[in-house]
Amino acid sequence: MRVLNIANGKILLGKRVFFLSSCACAVFFGIAKIDPVVAAIQFDPLFINKTTGSEIDVSRFNGEYKILPGIYEPDIYLNQQLVGRQKITVREQGEESIICMSSPLVEKLGLKLDSQYQQKAESLKQPANCLALQELVPAASMRLNVSDMRLDVAIPQAFLLRSAHGYVDPSLWEKGENALFANYDTMYFQQNNGRSSTESFYGGLQGGMNINGWMFRHNGALNWNKDSSGHYSTFNNNVQHDISALQSRFLLGDSNTSGALFDSFAFRGMQLATAEQMLPDSQRGYAPVIRGIAQSNARVTVRQNSSVVYETTVPAGEFAIDDLYPTGYGGDLQVTVTESDGRVSVFTVPYASVAELIRPGSYRYSVVMGTVRNQNISWSPKVFQSTLQYGFNNWLTGYTGLMGTNDYYAALAGGALGTPFGAFALDITGSRFSDGIDERQGSSLRASYSKFISATDSSISIAAYRFSSSGYLDLHNSVLLADMNKAGREKIGQQPFDLPRNKFSLTLSQNLGDERGQLYASGYTQNYWGQASRDTQYQLGYNNRYQRLSYGLSVNQSKSLGRNETQYMLMLSLPFGGAMHSPNLSSYTTRDSRGISSQLGIDGILGERDQVSYNVGLVKDAENNNSGNISGSYRFRDAKLKGGYAGGRGYHSYSAGLSGSLVGISDGMIASPYTGDTMAVVKAEGATGASVEGYPGVILNDSGYALVPYITPYRMNQISINPQGLPLDVELQTTSQQIAPYSGAIVRLNYQTTKGRMVLIKAKLPAGKSIPFGAVVKDSNDNDVGVVAQGGLIYVRLNEKTNRLKVKWGRKDEMSCSFDVNLKNNDGNVSQRKFERLDVTCG
Repeated sequence: MRVLNIANGKILLGKRVFFLSSCACAVFFGIAKIDPVVAAIQFDPLFINKTTGSEIDVSRFNGEYKILPGIYEPDIYLNQQLVGRQKITVREQGEESIICMSSPLVEKLGLKLDSQYQQKAESLKQPANCLALQELVPAASMRLNVSDMRLDVAIPQAFLLRSAHGYVDPSLWEKGENALFANYDTMYFQQNNGRSSTESFYGGLQGGMNINGWMFRHNGALNWNKDSSGHYSTFNNNVQHDISALQSRFLLGDSNTSGALFDSFAFRGMQLATAEQMLPDSQRGYAPVIRGIAQSNARVTVRQNSSVVYETTVPAGEFAIDDLYPTGYGGDLQVTVTESDGRVSVFTVPYASVAELIRPGSYRYSVVMGTVRNQNISWSPKVFQSTLQYGFNNWLTGYTGLMGTNDYYAALAGGALGTPFGAFALDITGSRFSDGIDERQGSSLRASYSKFISATDSSISIAAYRFSSSGYLDLHNSVLLADMNKAGREKIGQQPFDLPRNKFSLTLSQNLGDERGQLYASGYTQNYWGQASRDTQYQLGYNNRYQRLSYGLSVNQSKSLGRNETQYMLMLSLPFGGAMHSPNLSSYTTRDSRGISSQLGIDGILGERDQVSYNVGLVKDAENNNSGNISGSYRFRDAKLKGGYAGGRGYHSYSAGLSGSLVGISDGMIASPYTGDTMAVVKAEGATGASVEGYPGVILNDSGYALVPYITPYRMNQISINPQGLPLDVELQTTSQQIAPYSGAIVRLNYQTTKGRMVLIKAKLPAGKSIPFGAVVKDSNDNDVGVVAQGGLIYVRLNEKTNRLKVKWGRKDEMSCSFDVNLKNNDGNVSQRKFERLDVTCG
């Protein structure tokens, strides 16, 4: 319940912060003794180098450290994993500080209590009762670090209800600030071929507004060229809101369906659908549940293709592992159970997946109501679609769906199977169309299969579609047919669009070994009702690496509408040197019916913050014409500038543009060279020049703000500030925080800073003796501001020109002295100065 941390030359003991010289810090590493149970702290002054005439008094730091009674709201870490943030109560009982358990805290930790402790847990419903965690789980421990506002809890797995890996309590999800934002991408282009010239401009805009968890989104673009006036096109406008209790998202406006069961289409209306992003990564996609029985407290290890993918400990009895991370097409799982006495048992769980499979006991649903958005038709038919998937067990997932418009409806039913022979999916869709002019009905059978063969390190994915009757229509073709009939353009006996009859696709991948590379193949073939022609396309390829040289060979062939095209390609890639910013040389040589063409290019990045990117290329086409191009970008603090130039025989062109984002919140506007949807606004007052780790080029501006893009929704994101580049008169009180935003949220993180002039004081007592090592230094408001190091040295950060400091020492602070600190006038360059040094007498 008490904690001692030693880091960065500071000892953090609750709220006390002591600055030590490097030698003193090294000594303290060796002499701090902490009992793992009572955390009693003893410092032996004999280990500290005592200079002539100096005194040492560390008695005030010995014994039990007590947390001040009160209410705290720390981040709670259970077995080193963040589980949430919650208010806790600390009370003083006798000589100890007790962290009181509460019913919400028991629920947050997921305690699984035996009957003998259940009665004690019931007493927690009375606010006056205060029980320590050890009274409920004797083998558990709990420590509160007030400096970091972090509560570390250690509980054996046998006393915990299981939760999925990566789970973040929805109560921690942040809706973020009320904000406006805009992502922009602009490009001006000019080309001249000697006879004519063209000029054009493109400006893409993605923006929105967030208000109390409601998110308005807009997507559009401005297109202009010199031969016609500019035109702004709106692609989507919608409003979205998460419903976390249903793990779903509500959308009103323009969007597209997912295409999970039926083909995707654009609509304007309402959608309520499962938001799989809200699930932990270990619950997304498909993976089987592993069930077994342990004879004792045992270690369970799960391997796939000889690699460990999961390991945990389980108590005696039946166990179930339902939070495996999905691994593509799969590969059978080998499960090893190692008992406490060393006995080992091994069994295998089949694992193969297709897109339709989901986890046992889980479901996915979607409901759409609105109108079809299709620019190729003259009307907007009403549309309804609903889909549902449910995982019955490890080997069976069922799914169904309904869809309808004014003149059309379709129903789908199917299932997916996971077996030792691979994963299968089979479904049938029936459709009927009737608009008073034309009437059609038919059905479509769809099957798919996938399997990873671990013995040969091969993966295979086959998808076959067979449209069994010419009367079958999908939504797209039904809408086109209805539109043609309404316009009176139907031609009897002539098919107005292509109706697929059979389609077969295949994807294969074969690893040949670490030094032999990878072979792959993919392709499809499709024919149509009423047509003799067939579309066929396939690709064969091989990739490998020799030392630092990567190379690949491929052949592509396509046949469509009587045209037959075959293309051969050789790809080479070689980095120059092993440094981080070494340029990369790449080459592409292609042979087709027109002849042989080749490209040679060099690309790379430059700059301390990777702010410069460049690409230089030479091209020789099939007609032996040579050309060259150069392009690059520079990432400023607030925007990204990009441009390029290309020239060849009889032509040249150039382009230039800007991209980035703007975010407006209640107290300001922040610009960034990056674009994103889910973002964080970082504020650290006065911390101009500091950077955000992991995001090159994200630097706090003159107002102490920075915009952090690409944060992951519904997951804990750790955002840390690198203090390098800070003004010398500014100090960060904390450098790292965690946040779990809703998708699309713009969250805010405030980092407290202290601003003041840095002073290194050498203080002596009136008789010339040194002040005792370890004495506490306080300001005029009785706040701790430092500690006396060896030789009477004191380091403090002061905000005012004149300060009076008091020094106290002794077990009861019975000894003290004080002195004035007179600083020089601020010359306007305080942030650039180093330590100010003073010699004082403390009387």
